[in-house]
Amino acid sequence: MWTHLRTALHLFASQKIRFLLTVSGIVVGVASLVILASFLTVGQRGLQESSARAAGEDVITVQNDWQVLNDNPDAKRIDRHDQENVGSSTLLPDLTVGANYGLRDAKAVFGTEPFEPLIIGIEPAAFEIHRLAVEKGRTFTADEYTDVRRVAIAGAKVLDGRVKPGDVIRVEGRPYVLVGVLEEKQDMGPGGFWSWNRRILFPARTFNLEFNPSRRPTNIVAKVDPPVTLEGPLAGYVANVRDLMTVVLMHGRTVKSFDFGGAGEESDTEEQILLVIELLVYLTTVFSMVVGGINIMNIMLVTVAERTREIGLRRALGATQGDILRQFLTETVMVTLIGCVLGIVAAVVLLAIAGVAMTRWVMEWPFYVEGWSVALSVVFSAVIGMICGMYPAWRASRLDPVEALRTD
Repeated sequence: MWTHLRTALHLFASQKIRFLLTVSGIVVGVASLVILASFLTVGQRGLQESSARAAGEDVITVQNDWQVLNDNPDAKRIDRHDQENVGSSTLLPDLTVGANYGLRDAKAVFGTEPFEPLIIGIEPAAFEIHRLAVEKGRTFTADEYTDVRRVAIAGAKVLDGRVKPGDVIRVEGRPYVLVGVLEEKQDMGPGGFWSWNRRILFPARTFNLEFNPSRRPTNIVAKVDPPVTLEGPLAGYVANVRDLMTVVLMHGRTVKSFDFGGAGEESDTEEQILLVIELLVYLTTVFSMVVGGINIMNIMLVTVAERTREIGLRRALGATQGDILRQFLTETVMVTLIGCVLGIVAAVVLLAIAGVAMTRWVMEWPFYVEGWSVALSVVFSAVIGMICGMYPAWRASRLDPVEALRTD
């Protein structure tokens, strides 16, 4: 075996350009697998952390499960009674409970400039639950919450931050006076639930009267107040509260017509989309490695033809068919494994560069390498080497020694 390894390494060293071209497919495939696995993992963690910063790790959102409601027209939607039950239940720990209403696009005009903000009705607890703060002006007064007054608060990025307290904005034909502008908050996209920067907020009663005839809340939100003696991660405690909340909300329901959202929560659809993306990415990289293996097999067939006389000499000196088979199979596996190592090194270097560049110009991007992607690359490269090297090695071992010696 060691003799075969030394022979293979000597051959590769004497034909550097040819060797590099031979392993290029494996290098690209392995580097792609390691890089994409890292990007998918870091990107997904980044989104979850951004969601946690935007929503709050201690915030639980209860929303309608529309798939269940569509399949069961008589199923109960979330309503004010659910909010009251969650807030007063002795089964649950201390919670700050509120409800949000609406959250939809609307047509608005500022001066003569039309725009389409997201509008939402909120209760007083929203500022504490969602960690909202007013940068300019003030929050709603108690009278503005209880009476139907046409006042509003703008998100930090509404009209690119050009609005200020005292401005009048017409929303769907009705004038509203801005009493405040929010501080900029961690953004999760222009239209997502946690994107407060592009919203216009209204007192809940005003919103329901003028934009939400059903008076039903879009969701119920609860901020968990963990005990000072809490041991273990907050996420585990919040998950336990969510389970208890399920028991409370199932009172009066025959089917579970609601689901939960919040920091780190992903819907089944989102998980399926991510799974499909991951499968497509990994299948593409595996296909690239297979193509690289086919290229190696082709080069090894050419190598067998070029080394026919060498094979004849080895057979004449006593080498068996098994020796020739092992020699060429070893060389092929060595090619793929060296290509794998080069691919891993290239991936690590590129990930380090990408991490520095992303952190400097885009967002914090930690250097991270998925261990399983490296292990899978090594195993898969060895398997490809054995499979793609089997036929050239078999052909080399089956050459007639006499005919091989006659070859120039």
